[in-house]
Amino acid sequence: MNIQGKVISVFDNRLNKDGTPNKYPNYRFKINDSEITLWSAIKPAVLEKDRLLSVTVQASKKNGSLFVQTNQDKKPMIQELPNPNTDFDPVKLEAELQAEKKFDKEEYMFVMALAKSVIESGKINVTKVDIDLLIKDLKYLYKVNFRNS
Repeated sequence: MNIQGKVISVFDNRLNKDGTPNKYPNYRFKINDSEITLWSAIKPAVLEKDRLLSVTVQASKKNGSLFVQTNQDKKPMIQELPNPNTDFDPVKLEAELQAEKKFDKEEYMFVMALAKSVIESGKINVTKVDIDLLIKDLKYLYKVNFRNS
């Protein structure tokens, strides 16, 4: 089973209340309403409060509590999730989508002349995909060589 969400709290249970080392060191943490145990004396760097995590867990057969599964290398299956982008500006996006590109006649003539020459030479397979890729390459070549901006 996989649980994803924000880490609400992390408890270090490597030591007993009297300060002696715990026989079974672990970390307990909470994601959403799930309390999960990581049986380890080493805390993964991603296990911090307020981080977004994806954790693969398994329920204990004895009491049903959740614990982190490990992979073949005995590493805990915990992965940090990327933070969602909150800088979305719909007005800016709309302006970018509405902006018209200026027709560049010189670029058009350059690209079409070279494309025609390459196609007539028989050096490439003439399929729509190949022609599209050729035109994109030629536009890039034009921009690199004839535009300084």
